[in-house]
Amino acid sequence: MGQSFSVIMSNAINRCNCLKVEDGMLQSIYPFTTENISRYIDKFNLEDKSLLTVGSSGDQVINAILKGCKDITLLDINPYTKFYYYLKVASIITLDLDEFMRFLRYKDYPKVFVDNKEVFNIESWNKIKIVLRLIDYETYLFWDELFQTIKPVKIRNRLFSLDEYNSNIISNCNPYLKSQNIYEKTRGKVKNIRPTFINRDIFNIELKREYDNIWLSNIGTTITKEEMIRTMTDNLAKFLNKDGLLLISYLYDTNKDTEYKNDWSIIYDLDKIFELLKDYQPYLETFTGIDDLKFNSNNMNDSILVYQKH
Repeated sequence: MGQSFSVIMSNAINRCNCLKVEDGMLQSIYPFTTENISRYIDKFNLEDKSLLTVGSSGDQVINAILKGCKDITLLDINPYTKFYYYLKVASIITLDLDEFMRFLRYKDYPKVFVDNKEVFNIESWNKIKIVLRLIDYETYLFWDELFQTIKPVKIRNRLFSLDEYNSNIISNCNPYLKSQNIYEKTRGKVKNIRPTFINRDIFNIELKREYDNIWLSNIGTTITKEEMIRTMTDNLAKFLNKDGLLLISYLYDTNKDTEYKNDWSIIYDLDKIFELLKDYQPYLETFTGIDDLKFNSNNMNDSILVYQKH
């Protein structure tokens, strides 16, 4: 059973004020994806298909909508995920691309080593809140309370992860941020989509339906025991439709020839993982990585580990 809105609201305010909260230490909201979604999204058939995804930035959902996906479920243990998703959607609907970045970007913006003093600025919020109130009233109440009582920078520092790439990388990783024209195309699509939100632990979830695609983002890189990777795969693979695809894990700086190092997460030990998951016959898709973009390199590729149900 999820928390009540009043408890979530109270905990958010307390977090911003560095006070005690009732729900322990939850993962912060990611402001933007830390994956190169642009390079793997077209490996999935999303047009008029269904998708279950994790990702508190909401970028997986927004990019999937751009690609024609209309049936989307967002699963995340973080109760703020829904509120941030709808804040982003209302921002897309209301603001142009430059205003959107000025409102939501923080680290290294507008230039490197500078934090954005206009993050969550009141001018943009006054435009956004009119639309947000119509889209999702609970989300409007959440952000309106925070913006009226807490300084914007404090909200950004205490509810959000500071793991945020520069604008060039963010734009290259997100199809919907590639250009003003694509951004406007996204605006037309997100208006009509209402994802389903499930606020649960991925290891403690029993779904009621099947999906054409399931994305588990980089959760695998945080797992320390190999049996948990098998458990996660077993739990989610059974909810795939025939020919459906499961993105088991996003892997940074990894291809089929990458040599495993002992201090890395177990998911990067590909020989062991392929043996562990041999019943699923997973495969790697490799592409331009985050560090390729960051350092203008061609040899720091990322990959996704994928299973297809037959």
